[in-house]
Amino acid sequence: MIYQDALDAVSRAIMEEDGPGLMARAKLPHLVRTAQSEAVMETPEDLIQGFGVFAQAVKALGATQLVRLATDATYLSPQYITGHHVTHTLRDALPVIESYTNRMVLICDAGIWKMLETETTLQNPHWPIHMPRAPRDGARKAAPAAPKDDVRKLAVSPLRLYQDFLDALSEANNAGDFDGYCNHMLFPYSSHTEATDTIIDSPEDVRPFFDGLRQTLAKHGADRIARCAESAEFISADLICGYHATEFRAGEACVFGPVKSRMVLKRQNTDWYLKSVTNALQNKRYPYNVPRPGKALVTLQKIQERTRT
Repeated sequence: MIYQDALDAVSRAIMEEDGPGLMARAKLPHLVRTAQSEAVMETPEDLIQGFGVFAQAVKALGATQLVRLATDATYLSPQYITGHHVTHTLRDALPVIESYTNRMVLICDAGIWKMLETETTLQNPHWPIHMPRAPRDGARKAAPAAPKDDVRKLAVSPLRLYQDFLDALSEANNAGDFDGYCNHMLFPYSSHTEATDTIIDSPEDVRPFFDGLRQTLAKHGADRIARCAESAEFISADLICGYHATEFRAGEACVFGPVKSRMVLKRQNTDWYLKSVTNALQNKRYPYNVPRPGKALVTLQKIQERTRT
């Protein structure tokens, strides 16, 4: 009943292009996957725009109804529900495209169940979806399987896990422990600023950045780096998207920063590793000797758009 209620509310908001209504039943950051793509929406504008494009696409096909019917749902934990459903895109009860299967994860946020993760068998290679590509006989195809090893089954806080990860990185920075720092990386991983997108393939690519942090510490008379988590969420069974601020401190005083950052962490076995990092910096090349703090933390969707090939 909870899962179907959420489906009905979101479907209605999509077809009515009701931005506030959609946001009332969505949790950010929100992960959406098709058979060929993955996108994370972090802002209300990105989410409303993305689902607005989808609504306009199905209406252009003549659809007047988006009917999504739950086939199963179960609690991952008291805070999370996972389930499957079939989407029927209809005009006066007649399909305008093949029906297709989906998986969704809900989170209970302030007493309201909201969509957190959506996975669909649509075959579109990019988000937003301008022309839905449903597989033939899509309603009979197996829905995306729910991962067995879903971290959300555990009574753990994503914010606590994220802060623990940040503390381990900072400890390695402050001790000059390069190998310890690199042990937290999932190679290759991506690094982004306001203007740059870089793939870090090996520890050799990390060394200039690591040494640059040490030089910045010395330049400002700082005795340590401190990273403070601001928010974090499980956006999938094995991914955390988190936000933090980095300061260079001398005693309790901040002598450089704060620099706003976002990391996406991936779980392997029981450990978490860096998959992607974005820093609010104005530097236009990597590596950079002197970090230049900026005001904007470019979104993951914007990064996807500018790195799309």
